[in-house]
Amino acid sequence: MNRKGFTLIELLVVIVIIGILAAIALPNYIKVKDKAKEAEVKSNLHNIQLSIERFAVDTGGFYPPYLIGGQAKYSNYSAGAGANPFTEVTDCDDITIVSDPLLRKGYMESYPKNPFATNGGAIQRFQDDIRDPLSNSTQIGREQGTRFGPYCTLMGSVLADFRFHEYVVIERGTGDQSTLFTHCDHEYPFWDLWKSNKPNPFLPGVFFYKSAGPVVVAPGTSLRDTDPVMPASIEKYMLGGYGSIRTKGKDILGSEPDIVFDQSFGGGGTSTGTRIRVRSWTNSTVNWQDDNGRYLGSPYSQASAAVTTDQLAYGNPNGVRDGLILVLVPGEDTKGARE
Repeated sequence: MNRKGFTLIELLVVIVIIGILAAIALPNYIKVKDKAKEAEVKSNLHNIQLSIERFAVDTGGFYPPYLIGGQAKYSNYSAGAGANPFTEVTDCDDITIVSDPLLRKGYMESYPKNPFATNGGAIQRFQDDIRDPLSNSTQIGREQGTRFGPYCTLMGSVLADFRFHEYVVIERGTGDQSTLFTHCDHEYPFWDLWKSNKPNPFLPGVFFYKSAGPVVVAPGTSLRDTDPVMPASIEKYMLGGYGSIRTKGKDILGSEPDIVFDQSFGGGGTSTGTRIRVRSWTNSTVNWQDDNGRYLGSPYSQASAAVTTDQLAYGNPNGVRDGLILVLVPGEDTKGARE
């Protein structure tokens, strides 16, 4: 019987052809997979926006000052537990003291799942590295909720806001008031992610939220650099979602701009105009600064008085892409969203 087989050359040719086809197909597969996950992030962002708008309907048109994300639950975390380091998921004892306003007031039971969060243990380790108080590893996270949920697989907010570092809660049962830290001022350095055309490490699928509103400065007030500029009310916001680690995304974030507030004082039918210059829109001089000492990660740029009463305009590009795939603002639906 005459048996014929493949020669070594023939086998090598087949292997090379298969390798070439795989090299062509694999990037396309990864790209399609990333696009599907990014589409889910965009959908999730719209769901968060619906809760924000419901909040505003019940508060006379005022939006939440800050957002945290995650859920009012926590788990026991064991770093060396292998594939399943999260056990014994538990509800926070008192929902009325949870940090996130949407969770605390019942507008959301949980933030949406992050489609990119396939390894919650890695996200937990990231939280531990930067000492995030709202994690499974801390007592604060067990009382005030976890930023990414008990399994670290939910969407969470990652840009700090140093203005709203405290909030007032009413003790259940006694009615006493107490002040707690929001921990929205804990910074994840997720801006300018594509410096030198290379991505910096960040968590894909998370979001940022920054609020703004008119600022009222009393006559004779002297603002120090360390004083936060608190808006009289929250009348607008920016909500942005991050894409894949391979997506450069939009350029929205930059250094805080200098802002001029125009105030008019007087009485008896007359008024005098007084121009007050505030160094930056949050007046923050802590933590992350650029070479000029300005706070990094601001989504707002300077506007003229004819545009807005608080001198802020949407978008603060500085020439470096931020990995953002969608940005939402009040009054914009899916068709008007800034993708």
